[in-house]
Amino acid sequence: MKKTFFLLLIFCLLTGCAPKPPKPSPSIPLPKSYYFAASKEKAPFVDRWWENFRDEKLNELVAELLSSNLSLREAAERVRESAAFLKEARAYRFPKLNFSFGANRERAYSPYGPSFISGSFSASLFTSYELDIWQKFSHAKRAAAYKLLANEENLKALAQSLVAELVSKYVAASYLACEKEVLAEQLATQKRYLNLLRERYQLGLVDASLLEQEERLLAGLELEKENLEARGLSLRQEIALLLGRYPRPTAVSSEICMLELPAPNPGLPADLLKRRPDIRAAKEALLAAGEEVAAKKADLFPSITLTAKEGRISNALATLLRSENRLWQLAATLTQPIFDAGARKARVKEAYARFRLQEARYAQTILQAFYEVENALMLENSWRKRLALVSRQEKAACKEASIRKARYLLGTASSLDYLKAKNFCLEQKRQKLAAENSLMQARISLYRALGGGFSQEDGS
Repeated sequence: MKKTFFLLLIFCLLTGCAPKPPKPSPSIPLPKSYYFAASKEKAPFVDRWWENFRDEKLNELVAELLSSNLSLREAAERVRESAAFLKEARAYRFPKLNFSFGANRERAYSPYGPSFISGSFSASLFTSYELDIWQKFSHAKRAAAYKLLANEENLKALAQSLVAELVSKYVAASYLACEKEVLAEQLATQKRYLNLLRERYQLGLVDASLLEQEERLLAGLELEKENLEARGLSLRQEIALLLGRYPRPTAVSSEICMLELPAPNPGLPADLLKRRPDIRAAKEALLAAGEEVAAKKADLFPSITLTAKEGRISNALATLLRSENRLWQLAATLTQPIFDAGARKARVKEAYARFRLQEARYAQTILQAFYEVENALMLENSWRKRLALVSRQEKAACKEASIRKARYLLGTASSLDYLKAKNFCLEQKRQKLAAENSLMQARISLYRALGGGFSQEDGS
């Protein structure tokens, strides 16, 4: 009993002396609130942020993307590969058991007499187990587990990025469709204005240079129409590609053009570390690298392997299982590396270098995440101000067009003045749509940067 207790005590002491993973450097200090955020309070988290756009067609496309995108399938296979690798790493902590059966028959030559034929049969079970005193296999298993978690988080990060890309292209294509409608009305107005101008030119009331100037403006609008058509088709093709479809233009809705988003509440910076899957993936990769350092250091210490063998051997198959033909073996082997030209120490240094690399990558991922949030907030604030100015221009231009229309109907102003004012009003409407699209893109970038959305009940 005392011997057993003494052996257990020695084993525990040796296990306590096993190498430990290195500790990461102190994390980056976080501010209490975002610099460009209007709200400084904690915000409720919304995972399905794209539903804030209130577009059923968009919701259907996002669901299709999450189930059909080929890049997501590739990332999912990497997760399965990591899960299999974890099972393999876990298996090294258990004994190995093998069964062998052999049959041998040979003819031997004898210089003292005639040659003879002999044979033998053998069957045995062989087991071996390496004691994990220095936690080499435990650290390797934990490293594999952290890598699995990192790949799972990378899969989530890729899904969020692809969803944001899809929503961005969908919103841009929707605004282009809305702008095309306004441009079509603007083209009709310009053609009507040009026809009236031609009539006046034939009467000698206007100069030819003015006519050519308006012809140039009409050609410019027609060119813009073609440009909008090409950009819209290209975006809709890219949406099909994201969905894993043949690149045929995907239909989009123009209802988003009517949506007004309230000011954002991004929450607190500390929440970002929990929200962003790429930050979590970088942390898991850092922990995995630390466990690999400990595993490589443990490889410098002696290894103790226990082996056992139980079997039978006989010169006849019929008598193979008899007790007198039994054989067995028990053995313990201690192996200590003495000289390997520095290979093991080099592997430890290599593991340390990977750990420091992952440490720098983790810090950079955090900084990049905060930059993306602050930049998206800054762009949203900027585009809100610019949209307010463009809206003032559009309101004034369209009010002027309404006044000129009323005067034209009363006969106190010419139709040319009214059409020119209407044309300018439509141009400002297009400018407003472009500004609204830019604001939407800034909001999508904010959702992507935050790793999700936030409640907008006060904006409903």
